Amino acid sequence: MKKYVPSLLVLALLAAGCGKEPTATAPAAAQPAGDIAAGKAVAESKCVSCHGLDGKGTGPDIPNLGGQKVAYLLNALNGYRTGTRQHAALQQLSSELTEADVNNIAAYYASQKAAGAAAAAGVADTVAAGKAAATVCAACHGSDGNSKVPGTPSLAGQHPGYLLSAMQAYKAGSRKDATMSGQVAKLDQVTMENIAAYFAAQTPVERDKSSAGDAKAGEPLSGKCGGCHGQQGHSADEKTPSLAGQDAQYLVKTMKNYRDGGRAHAEMKSMLAGVKDQDLAHVAAFYVAQAPKAAGVAKPTAGQQWAERCDKCHGAAVDNPEMVTPHLEGQPVAYLVKALKDYREGKRVQSAMHAMGAPLSDADIQAIAEYYAGQQPK
Repeated sequence: MKKYVPSLLVLALLAAGCGKEPTATAPAAAQPAGDIAAGKAVAESKCVSCHGLDGKGTGPDIPNLGGQKVAYLLNALNGYRTGTRQHAALQQLSSELTEADVNNIAAYYASQKAAGAAAAAGVADTVAAGKAAATVCAACHGSDGNSKVPGTPSLAGQHPGYLLSAMQAYKAGSRKDATMSGQVAKLDQVTMENIAAYFAAQTPVERDKSSAGDAKAGEPLSGKCGGCHGQQGHSADEKTPSLAGQDAQYLVKTMKNYRDGGRAHAEMKSMLAGVKDQDLAHVAAFYVAQAPKAAGVAKPTAGQQWAERCDKCHGAAVDNPEMVTPHLEGQPVAYLVKALKDYREGKRVQSAMHAMGAPLSDADIQAIAEYYAGQQPK
């Protein structure tokens, strides 16, 4: 039973035999009572290599079964038997089990004590995690994203989507900067999302307004820029940066890179084609003179806040042993992450969970998983 990845974050599964999707809080159909002793015997021969005799997963991506609801365990096993759950090894194994075996295994594991928390208790927070990860950025961009280094952009208050796409571009090599490329090469997707969330949540402050250009001359020249970067440089587009209050040297350098092909972006190259260096300085001077303001995005939801939504189906208020929604507390982080990503990406078919998971970023999923992994089973 290696590489066991069943559905743990399920709100409801396809009902075996009828193809209907039960509601999240609907009880499962009544099942004959299982024989715990007989279930233990089957578990010893079939399940222990992955789930242990006590129901605790033997690997980081294997769920704990001890103390789960009988209805949930039955639903999962029957899902593999009927093919509504996809996992080659488990489908083969479950096909070898009789209905009595399934009832007995479910009764046995449900009778075991739930495993303790799989991770240290705490509230996972993308902004807090981003602050810790962003210490490597502070020397150039400032600890709060407000840079004091000429030629270096401030990141405070920018759209998180833009910040993430910029880091991804450096990581992929489509943006060229030896320092940035070296820094982001070490970062995974979750860490980049957390850093973006942190800097986006900070308040931008004005930079040194000195520049080589004339702000009044730059205002009419900036007209083409406003369509994407917003009036006075305050962008409303998730993937487009705000320019108001940025560093003049940085703005000029960036525009030259787009114009001269140093940074690949067809639209920017076309917009800046033929624009003289002095006019670029005027445009930069105009934006430097504008007061910066935060993009106005809501603070990312922390793990505990996500759990308040998840607990509508998985929490104590619906802790009926006949419900098919499982307990999540104390499950391994890696397992919870994998399950949620599978729902988000449609690899596990369950409409309610797909709808819940579709808008989640990797950082959101990590926060949810870390929160539940750190909770003691009830």
